[in-house]
Amino acid sequence: MASDAESPPPTPPRQKKNNNHRCSYNNYQTDMVYPYFMHPSDNPGISIVSPPLNNLNYHSWGRSIVVDLRSKNKLGFLDGTLPRPVDSDPLTLAWDRCNTVVMAWVTNSVEPDIAQSILWMDTTSEIWTELRDRYHQGDIFCIGDIQEEFFNIKQGDLTITQFFTNLKKLWQELDNFRPIPTCSCATKCSFTLLPTIKSYRETNCVIRFLKGLNEQYAPVRSQIMLINPLPPINKVFSMLIQQKRQLLIPLDDDKIVANFYKPQRHSNRTDSAPKNFAYGRGKNLKMCTYCNKSGHTVEVCFKKHGLPPYLKKPQINNASSS
Repeated sequence: MASDAESPPPTPPRQKKNNNHRCSYNNYQTDMVYPYFMHPSDNPGISIVSPPLNNLNYHSWGRSIVVDLRSKNKLGFLDGTLPRPVDSDPLTLAWDRCNTVVMAWVTNSVEPDIAQSILWMDTTSEIWTELRDRYHQGDIFCIGDIQEEFFNIKQGDLTITQFFTNLKKLWQELDNFRPIPTCSCATKCSFTLLPTIKSYRETNCVIRFLKGLNEQYAPVRSQIMLINPLPPINKVFSMLIQQKRQLLIPLDDDKIVANFYKPQRHSNRTDSAPKNFAYGRGKNLKMCTYCNKSGHTVEVCFKKHGLPPYLKKPQINNASSS
């Protein structure tokens, strides 16, 4: 009987080979979860991003390209994480087909003069690297321009929604140039430095949004800025929208004429209606302090001031007619 020392060592478990391409060979044409799946509508003649890439819009264009190709499960062809199989692999032809279609999508989504400079490249990842190196302008001048526009932006003639959209676009673009670094420690850190930096950035955006509002929002702006800590930017936007609806600022189309103040049809009277009476959604919010009825204010109350001249019946002079 052999001793334990003489017994052969146990056979190590067989490791599985990475056969992702091989396992998907029979299903890639019908199962959309595989990157080699092509929908019948996925033809090389379409443009997946609009507007096309030019010398000024690389960052928004690149983001749109990534989102679209991720939705089609083709991002691996763009960033190079799905390399071409060896020539003996049965899926090589499928890879070449998909790579060609994605290349055509990217080429159709750039300006014609830019397309001519990437026409002879063989893979989508080469095109992506070339365009990124050429147009990703992360220099100090571009960052300075965005910072200046971000800290000087005002609402002006814009609505709250338009002002909020423009401000957040600048904020996200600045964050794209200077993202907050992530922790690369092997052991998860217990420090709160990075979350604190992120909180400071979000607070700066909230302050800039509130300070850029027009003066008609000064009361609600002061109330929000007294909150400690400040709410997130989206919550602040929601609070302002609710306050605007409650106070009706501004009134609909700035029309402040009551329907019943309009002259009668075929009338020659040209008296203008009072300029301090609202109609539409906010008319029932008006309350008269003289007659305690809704729909008007004390300044235009008929019981206190009498009827306007154009609503009075004309009086007949009997002496002149006799």
